[in-house]
Amino acid sequence: MNIMKRRNKISSFFSIGIFFILLFSAFLQKQFHFLAEIPNKENRRLSELPAFNLNYLDPFPLAYESYYNDQFAFRNQIIKLYADINLNLFKISPFPDQVIIGKRGHLFLVPNELANYQRTNLLSQSDLDKLRSDFIHRKKYFEQKGIDYYVAVAPSKYTIYPEFLPGEVMKLDTVCRADQFIGVLKSIGIQVIDLRTSLRAAKDTVPGLLFLKTDNHWNELGAFIAYQDIMNQISRKHPGLPVLRSRDFEIKEETCKGGDIASILNWQQNDIDVHYTFTPRYTIRTTEITPCPYPIPKDIGDGHYYSGYYIENSTLPKFLMIHDSFGRIILPYFRDSFSRTAFVWDHWQYKINENLVEGEKPAVYVILCFEGLLNSVVNNCEIKK
Repeated sequence: MNIMKRRNKISSFFSIGIFFILLFSAFLQKQFHFLAEIPNKENRRLSELPAFNLNYLDPFPLAYESYYNDQFAFRNQIIKLYADINLNLFKISPFPDQVIIGKRGHLFLVPNELANYQRTNLLSQSDLDKLRSDFIHRKKYFEQKGIDYYVAVAPSKYTIYPEFLPGEVMKLDTVCRADQFIGVLKSIGIQVIDLRTSLRAAKDTVPGLLFLKTDNHWNELGAFIAYQDIMNQISRKHPGLPVLRSRDFEIKEETCKGGDIASILNWQQNDIDVHYTFTPRYTIRTTEITPCPYPIPKDIGDGHYYSGYYIENSTLPKFLMIHDSFGRIILPYFRDSFSRTAFVWDHWQYKINENLVEGEKPAVYVILCFEGLLNSVVNNCEIKK
């Protein structure tokens, strides 16, 4: 009997000890980081510690709860463990509202892209009317200035590689947002470059994928195909423009860590992707324009807003592109085809940016917009019906 009591006492002390260790381990981790921190890879800003104000207490409990849920110790380690178990043991997406696990290791981003592929987020008639009014204004604006204006639509990986989607992911209609958007622009005479066509045609002829397996962006091959399509259409009005060909580069395939979708799963180290290096075989004549000659918006970092290049004593026309993240790796190709090139990320607004037009005085102006973010074009229309 005494032995049983002694065992129960030891068990109780052990349980209490484990409880206090767990209780204080979070505090110790926050203070001393005895376990290596895993960086947060969510594509959002985590909640910060709210200010305590005795005169304004009502919102504090919810704000603090949001902060604690985002910042408690071991949070990222627990998320990674959860993701690893689901991915490696059960072969399912741990975050099905964020990521779809496709065939042959392909990952697909859900927000802004799945609904577009399934045709469940079609533009309303009000949206289409706003687009029509706004782009009629844009067309007149650029015509009055004698600028050739183009809108290039970059496709999603869903659009180019639907064969890698799970069988249960299906289209629910025959028309998508991009079809609606392009239809409106073409009906009023805007020069639209539908990059879906050239990328679909190229995917069966190039010796590699056009999109990263673990990212929602095109790779260097896909960007180069898009560059050639845009340049071929611009060259119809500017036949003297030099258009780069694949023979102008030494192209090498290289392995890389997982991309932005893999980062959501904290899986970059586990998943190997492929990218391509394009080393020019020609002499680069461009000089970078630094510093940025325009005021940088407060919500955009210094290195992200503007990239500019010029060729000394060149008679080629000037070029301005407003782009999103699909423009990042396409930029180097254009800079050798014009006397001056300017590339601007305007925080997914896709506006005219009159100050840039006045400053650059381009002969050619291109907006490159991703089909998954066409709602941003609608939401930032400056001319309402």
